[in-house]
Amino acid sequence: MPVFRVEKNTNYTTMSNYHLRDQKLTLKAKGLLSLCLSLPESWDYSVRGLVAICKEGKDSIVKTLQELEQCGYLERHQLRQDDGKMGGIEYVIYEMPHAPCTEKPRAENPDADTPDTAKPDAEKPRPGNPPQLNKEQLSKEELNTDSNKRKKEKEPRHQHGQYRNVLLSEAEFQDFQAEFPLDYQQRIERLSEYIASTGKTYKSHLATIRS
Repeated sequence: MPVFRVEKNTNYTTMSNYHLRDQKLTLKAKGLLSLCLSLPESWDYSVRGLVAICKEGKDSIVKTLQELEQCGYLERHQLRQDDGKMGGIEYVIYEMPHAPCTEKPRAENPDADTPDTAKPDAEKPRPGNPPQLNKEQLSKEELNTDSNKRKKEKEPRHQHGQYRNVLLSEAEFQDFQAEFPLDYQQRIERLSEYIASTGKTYKSHLATIRS
C-alpha cells in the first residue's frame, strides 16, 4: 500500500512513537496525547481548552485524560495561590510513561478467569430439602446486606477544607473525587469557606457540595 507523506519543512511535530505503539492505550488516548505533544509548552492546558480544539465533549476528554493519567503519561497537580486558596491545575505530560500503568490488563482468554471448580459438590444444595437451604442462603445474604448498610452509616467522617469543617467519610470522599476529578478540592474549599463565614450546618456535606 503506498503512503503519501508531506514535506516536513514547516508545521510538523517530532515526537516519540512509544505511545503510538503502546497496546494498553486506546486510539482516543493516543490521539489526545499526540495532540497535547503538538501544542507549544506555553499553552495553558485545561479541560475547557482541550474541548475547544477537539470534536469530543467534556465527558469524553475527562475520561481520556484519566486513562493517560492511569497509564503514566500525564500528571496533574493542584496549585495554591499566594493567599493559600486553591489555584488552577498544572499538567505534566510525558512522551513515555513516567509511572507504571495502573490499568488492569485485558484478559485475552476469558476462560482463564473462570474460578476453580475442583469441588463443585460443596456449592450444590442438599437433595433432602433444597427449598429450605435456599431460604437459609437468602437469609444470610439479607443479614450481610443489612450489616454492610449499618457499617456504611456508622463509617467515621474525616475533616476536610481549610477550616476543617467539611465532614466526609472515606467512601464519600472517594466517590466525590471520582465524580469531580478536576475540581473536587476547589468545591470542598468553597463549602469550607461558606460554612465558616455563615455558621450554617448541613445534614450531608456531600449532598451540599453536589448541589
